[in-house]
Order: sequence, then C-alpha cells, then structure tokens
Amino acid sequence: MNVSTLLAGRRFESTPVHVSGVALLLVAAGMAVSAGVALIDGGGGALALAASAAITASAGSAMMGSTTASDRSDSPLAFASVAWAWLAVSIAGTMPYLFSGVIGWSEADNALFESVSGFTCTGATILADIDGVAHGILFFRSMTQWFGGMGLIVLAVSVLPALKVGGLELIANEAPGPTADRFTPRIAATARRLWMLYSGFTVAVALALLAAGTSLFDAVAHAFTTVATGGFSTHSASIDFFDSLAVELVVIVGMIACGASFSIHWHTIMRTRSRLRGYSELRWYLGLIGGAAIALLVLNSGKLDLGQNIREAAFYAASLGSNTGYGLTDYTHSPFWTPSAQIVLLALFLVGGMTGSTAGGMKVLRLQIVARYAVREVIRARHRRAVLPMRIGDTTVAEDVAARALGFVLLYLGLALAGGVLMTALGNDLETGFSGAVSAIGTVGPALGEAGPTSSALAFERASRPVMMVLMLFGRLEVFPTMLMFVAAMRAGTRSRYGRQAAQRGPRRLTRRETHASTRALKRQSAGE
Repeated sequence: MNVSTLLAGRRFESTPVHVSGVALLLVAAGMAVSAGVALIDGGGGALALAASAAITASAGSAMMGSTTASDRSDSPLAFASVAWAWLAVSIAGTMPYLFSGVIGWSEADNALFESVSGFTCTGATILADIDGVAHGILFFRSMTQWFGGMGLIVLAVSVLPALKVGGLELIANEAPGPTADRFTPRIAATARRLWMLYSGFTVAVALALLAAGTSLFDAVAHAFTTVATGGFSTHSASIDFFDSLAVELVVIVGMIACGASFSIHWHTIMRTRSRLRGYSELRWYLGLIGGAAIALLVLNSGKLDLGQNIREAAFYAASLGSNTGYGLTDYTHSPFWTPSAQIVLLALFLVGGMTGSTAGGMKVLRLQIVARYAVREVIRARHRRAVLPMRIGDTTVAEDVAARALGFVLLYLGLALAGGVLMTALGNDLETGFSGAVSAIGTVGPALGEAGPTSSALAFERASRPVMMVLMLFGRLEVFPTMLMFVAAMRAGTRSRYGRQAAQRGPRRLTRRETHASTRALKRQSAGE
C-alpha cells in the first residue's frame, strides 16, 4: 500500500501543495530518464539519479495524494501554486548534484543555486569544470531548463483535470506578459498544444545540430537549453567548444525563434489569423536584436576583423536579446570588446524576448507600452484636452493593462537596483555586482566584470548568491506571482486562525433584526403549508 493510498481518506484542499506534488512527479520522471542516460553512457551518476527520482516521486505522491485542488478561480491562489511549485522542484533538483558528489554536501547552497538557475532558465553555473561532469548529470541539468522553459504548470494543466477552473491563470503565469492567449476554448487542450509545439521545436533543433556535426548527446542537451532559452551547455567553453559556424547558425536561429511568442508560431503553422498586436511586438523584437547586432558591429569595428566581428555581433545579439546566455568569446576580458559595446549587452539583459515565449526579462511588449505611454504624455502636455488612446498595431491598449505594465517595470527596475546594492554590499565589485543582479532578474546567466560568459558564478561572493537566487525566481515567475505567493500563504493562515477562533467561540448569536426576520420566515412557511 503506497503513501497516497494511506492518505486518500484524509485529503485536504490545497492547490499549491497539490500542484507542487504534480510538478515533483514530473521532475522525478526526468530524473529517471537521466538515470537511463547515465546507464547507457557508463560515466557514473545513475545511482544518484535513481535515488533522487525515488525520493522525489515519493514526496510528490504524498503531496498529490493527500490534497485536492480548489475549484474556485482565484488569481492569488494561482500565483501561489506556480511559485510554490517552482520552489519545490528547485529543492528537489539539488539531490542529483549532492548524491553524485558533483557538489559536496558542505556546499549545499551551491547545489540549490545550480538547481534554481536551471529551473528558472537563467544559465548561471557554479560548475567550474563542466566537461568533467558525468553525462547523466549534465543531461538532467539540461532537462531542468527544458522543464522550466515552457513551465511545469502548463504541463500540469494539460494532464490534471482538477485544475480546469484556474488553469488559464496558471498558463498566464507560466507565459508571462500583460495579457494571456488561448489556442483553443479548452484550457487543457491549449496546454497540450503548447507542449506539442515546444517538443516539435526541440526535435527540430536537435536534428539541425546533429546535421551540423555535433554528437547525439550534445545535440539533445543543447536542443533542450536552446528551446528553453536557458543557456546551459555541456562544455565549459559553451558554444565556442564546437568552433563551428554551422552550429552557431543553428543556435542563433533557435534562440531567436524561441524568444518569440509561441502563440504566433502556432497561428503561423495552423495558418489562422492571430492578433495583430503580436506581430507589432515581433517587429520590435526582431528590430531590437537587429539593431543591437548593428550597434555591436559598429562599436567593435577596427578592433576585430570584419568576419569575426559579424560572427560575434550576431551571436551575442541573439543570445542576450533572447535572454539565452550562451557564450562564444569572453567579451568582458577581450581587448577587442569596447566598454560601450558591453553597455549594449547590458540593455539586452533588461528587455528580454516577447510575451508568450520562454525568454525572461521585462518583455518587448512592456517596452512598447512604456514607450507609447511616454510619447502620449509628452503630446498631452501640449494638448491637455486631447483624447489619445494607446495603440499597438491595430489593438487599443486598455488603461488597466498599461497601468499594470508600468507598475511591473517600476517594480522590476527597483528590484534590480536593490539587488545590485546588496550584491556590492556583500563583497562584489560595482560592475560585477550590479550586472550580476540585472543578469539574474533577467534570467540571462553571464554578466559583466569578473562574471563573463566564460566564467562561472563562483566569481560572485558566496554570501551574495542567495540574493541572485531570489532575483532569478522573481525574473522567471515575474514580480507579481512571486509576491502574491506570500500573500496567499498569509491569507490562508489568517483564514485558518479566524476559523479556529470562531470554533472556540461557538455559534454566533443572532441580532434582534435577524431573529425577527427568521420568525417572519417561519410564520410565512407555516401559513403556506
């Protein structure tokens, strides 16, 4: 008799715990697959992965079997479900690193950092010698980003009918942005189609990398992290390890495609009419990447030869414009990269990809809204009585959507600033600390200063890495869901406390008005009989 059977008769309602249990079961399946890869490879790590899978599956079964999901549609509850599930899988994800000895038990905080960086698709790593790690562990490490890219909760909605009421809110939280989009009227069908599309992109990138000359293991692992715009590589030198223009071109196309909205991809493939606002955002997104590439080309001209300059400019514009974070050369210590070019990269850290994509950052749509809002206010200063609706493409942006976007941007920048102050206060130099905070909340991975693309997160002071973990969670799950996870928990505690107090007091005495109303109702009922 398993744990879920024992607890079946004593189930209590808790959507966050229930969803976390489902997420843990899915991660356990990924650990089991990775254990199989380790057995086939023979490089070690199979036992550690199998033990991790067993423990994670047991915990997930207990959490899922002892709880039920709520039937009410409640945004704070949906936010809390997403955030707590992410925290649960991040903690579970530390076990393969610790059990295999890749990271020592005395450095458990580093194992948590690696796990959080994986599931949030940040790509910052504390592994100094990635090439020396067993393939099974590296496969699981890449799979954490693949799970985190589209979102475990989207998969949970597609397989968990109990979430049919709040499912759309969960999907919206996993595909962050001012508005949500549906492919079909049914939420579970929408989630399944998202994963079908996501899996199709993964297979396409893996086949393209194979054709470009990589090994099967490298092709699959990099397909996971390219489609997730995560940036984990199986080599310390990242994409520069392959020294192949063909591999770089495949990765560039994959990063740009997956930094774009999956809604647009779906409507393009199905040849259905999508919202024109999405295509306006797509033009901005491609324009930002193209403009950044041209800016890098100009700013580094005369330092690099033309061919290498074009190659690096295109690669880093795509890698950091989509918040993937793959590395090619060390732009922080290279004498050929100018400080002004590095500022362009820092701006890309902040913006990120499109809404409805796997990329992090503020999102291009919010940048559009803020830009339109600023222009409108300048015009309104001259023409105070003018009615000036904000339009993106052929869509009018509602005032409440614009207000949420502006509020988000202010909170986002405020968190980045506060994180930068904490990072420098905890021992990092100014450039490394502030760029590390911006990189963490933008889920980019590499930063500036001592934490460039060929460095590891060991360049940051150990005491400052927990700050980065918090910023990663805020960046991946966005500001509002992460804040509301605590609000929902506090509200649940308050309800529970008031409920206990009411039970201790006994039944509430009726007021005189309530007593008279009850008496009149009884008299009418008697007269009717």
